Amino acid sequence: MAQFAEIPNLRHLRMLQVIGKTGGVSCASRELSTSQPAVTQAVANLEAEIGCPIFERCATGTYPTVLGRRYLLRIDRFFDILDTALAQALPPGNQRQGRGSPRADWLITNTQLRSLIVTCEQGRVNEFATAIGLSPASLFRSARTLERALGRPLFERTARGLLPTKLGETLAREFRRAVREIEMANGEVLLANGNESLEITVGALPMAGSHDLARATRDFLALYPSAKVRLVTGEYHKLVADLSSSRIDMIYGILRKPEWAEDLSEELLFYDSYCLVVRAGHPLTRVKEVTPADLVDCDWVVPQLNTPRRNRIEKIFDALGRKPRFPLETPSLAVIRAFLLDFDTITLMTRSEVQGDLDRGILVSLPTRFLGTKLRKGLTTRSDWLPTEAHEAFLNCLRSVASELDYDRAVKPEMMLVS
Repeated sequence: MAQFAEIPNLRHLRMLQVIGKTGGVSCASRELSTSQPAVTQAVANLEAEIGCPIFERCATGTYPTVLGRRYLLRIDRFFDILDTALAQALPPGNQRQGRGSPRADWLITNTQLRSLIVTCEQGRVNEFATAIGLSPASLFRSARTLERALGRPLFERTARGLLPTKLGETLAREFRRAVREIEMANGEVLLANGNESLEITVGALPMAGSHDLARATRDFLALYPSAKVRLVTGEYHKLVADLSSSRIDMIYGILRKPEWAEDLSEELLFYDSYCLVVRAGHPLTRVKEVTPADLVDCDWVVPQLNTPRRNRIEKIFDALGRKPRFPLETPSLAVIRAFLLDFDTITLMTRSEVQGDLDRGILVSLPTRFLGTKLRKGLTTRSDWLPTEAHEAFLNCLRSVASELDYDRAVKPEMMLVS
């Protein structure tokens, strides 16, 4: 939700949901204890906003259109997330006795919903407030009214200013997940009408395979020219946090889901392998078979500590009893590549990331017999994620490209060690 666009009125969205379940405006008005004209007007306003009819009216009732059914499915998911989050946020014994589970449209407004999301974006509140034309103070005031509605503290005053409590961060994450369902609902309808773009956001891990991801993206945009693809790079734990809060739709790269991450699902697409990389003409390119002893006195450029690639580099020298100095450390692939091209440095790369340069002869993979680690590459998504038609098409493009890959071909099967 990059621009934190206006969120539809929650009561109007609930009216849509109830019409879809009951099959009529009159039934919905009775269930919601409101007038039929109010319900009719709410539907008309929302249909005008998205530029597409959600319902077909006939003598026997009001029924969703084909696109309307997809829109209503997203509305159901939107309220499932919100209602569950609010039920868990209410103080014990304050569960709206006699009225069943708390309902989001009774407890909060769309303004409060957006305000909490924005004010929990630590370090970026001013930026997002400017983007939506509101002052940070007004956003905080709106978010604080949500505290009073729930009877739970969502912020605390600190030396660094007003910061969200753990409950505030949890609610903001769930609100963000819910709003993403509305974004996908609107985007799916607009894309079907050819009016605007649905945005697909992909988190790409370092060494994910940029050439393969670029090829899949190109294939997808040929199928959906009005769609947008936003590629976000980052370290694994940062991208997992973004995925859990629906800032991104998927992660592409090495599969390394922690045991505790029960809300994530992984899909294996292909196997990758590591290779030692130097510039063309490097002295080691004249060695018939490179050993760890040949590498210990080399100038290395390496990623930061405790990353999978750095750990694998360190492991190369375990049997020697000594290691290189590793004076050059950077997470930037562009900087690493610059050092490789301009100096006699060496590094460890995944074959998927460097294959384009190897094919062009710009870089050279050294012959070794000790890099038998087999890397599982693929997609990580939320377990409860429901992709749109466009998202599914993007996934299929990735699967199609991955089906042609054979990056572990340089490693003999008997040398493979599953990482």
